[in-house]
Amino acid sequence: MSKKILSLLLALLFVVASLSGCTAKDSSSDKDAANGEPSEINFDEEPYTINFLYLVAMEGTDQQKVNDAVNELTLKELNMKVNMIPMTFGTYMSQLPLMLSSGEDLDIFPAMANQFATYIESKYIVNCDDYAAYTKDIYEVLGEDAAAGYVGDFLVGFSNVKERSYPAGLVCRKDIFEELGYKVEDFAADNQYGVDFDKITELFAAVKAKYPDMICLDGTSTMGIQTESYGDNMGNVFGYLEGYGQTTTVTNWFESDEFRMFAEINREWFTSGYVSTDIAVNSDSGEIKVKAGNCFSYITNVKPNTDIEKLAQTGYEVVVVPLSKPMKHTNAVTADLLVVANASKDKVKAFQFLNWSYKSKEFNDLINWGVEGLDWVENEDGLACYPEGVDAFNVGYHNDFGFIYPNQMAGHPWVGNPTNIWDIYAEYNANTAKSQAFGFMFNSVPVETEIAQLNSVYEQYYKDIAFGVIDVDQGLADFNKALYDAGLQKVIDEKQRQLDEWLANQK
Repeated sequence: MSKKILSLLLALLFVVASLSGCTAKDSSSDKDAANGEPSEINFDEEPYTINFLYLVAMEGTDQQKVNDAVNELTLKELNMKVNMIPMTFGTYMSQLPLMLSSGEDLDIFPAMANQFATYIESKYIVNCDDYAAYTKDIYEVLGEDAAAGYVGDFLVGFSNVKERSYPAGLVCRKDIFEELGYKVEDFAADNQYGVDFDKITELFAAVKAKYPDMICLDGTSTMGIQTESYGDNMGNVFGYLEGYGQTTTVTNWFESDEFRMFAEINREWFTSGYVSTDIAVNSDSGEIKVKAGNCFSYITNVKPNTDIEKLAQTGYEVVVVPLSKPMKHTNAVTADLLVVANASKDKVKAFQFLNWSYKSKEFNDLINWGVEGLDWVENEDGLACYPEGVDAFNVGYHNDFGFIYPNQMAGHPWVGNPTNIWDIYAEYNANTAKSQAFGFMFNSVPVETEIAQLNSVYEQYYKDIAFGVIDVDQGLADFNKALYDAGLQKVIDEKQRQLDEWLANQK
């Protein structure tokens, strides 16, 4: 179905629903969902318990206090209890597959894009299309981004509210950068990247001359690895829309002039001694490397307040040199989605809770910053900050994971950000150019065997080439031959076929 037609139907559904005043008659809600009858909250029935899995930086000592505060809030506003299931990324990766395969009680959880096709095929998640009557507030908050989570006609889930672009940037120690006489605007160029890469090479040479023992660039990324900064990979690197996604022809980026150029730049940096000799096998982030004190810069995804975030993560004031222009593609919206599990015992209530979570200021503050007055307070500027006597080392609960929660912009920004940071985010998102394939998600199931083989090839070659550790000509020749031998053309053809079909349905 065309997404434009679907949007009109949803709008009509909401109008009809609001005029009808219908309510769900019982807590068994699949029948009501199929009929599209939005239900009001029934405060006379036994509270339903939502099993809510969410990601945390670490489980703090005040976790139970946060759980209690969430339950007090949801009982008052939804007549629901919440079983909070906090998990770090590592625990999530190991435990979630077991929970899903065993049918463990679960209502809502964050799903990562590389698993969408598997979750649909295994019937682990619910098609959100079937419950559109219960997600009006989500559609209001997300706008067009609410419809970005489709795989075919299956609406996987809903995106978090965050920045909608993954531009690359060079994060540099401000003290050394300014000591050497540089300003960010010195690196601007009138080209498709907006940056003069030769000027960055000059910067590294100056750093090396002044501080011979310092590593100019380290970390886990560089331009050739930032595939989502320069084009649209539509879910994986095997088949690419070049030129910031302003084409509808799927190609092999590893054969492009652009990827070769990036590899050659990195080869020069590596052979000149500007880059860590073990950068291709390093697993420590750039933040960790800079914090250790002997690294000048690293490359990562950046956004309007990167300098504020990286100060806390590195211990140094930083400046950010943009290495690409902003671009909005589907994965910038759908890299992770909040989904409703098929194991939910009351899917309507799960969707009611999820819908509420996008509007609740208190809920988003609770899961991000903890209990107000205990873990954080509001300062005179309206920003969240630590209470007196509390800091990052003794706070009982603090995540700063707003990017993976329903709607960080409903809650408080953290101190150090501009007071209008959410307005800055909104303007940034509104002015970001969109890929021609925005809204399309590739279903990898038809070529999953080839993708498994391609992933093995990719892991074998890409870091050595992207970081300039090996000869570019020979490395690219060997890499691309191995990719095609592993089935790259079949994947490109399937991705092109699905994209063409999706584009035709948008008309």
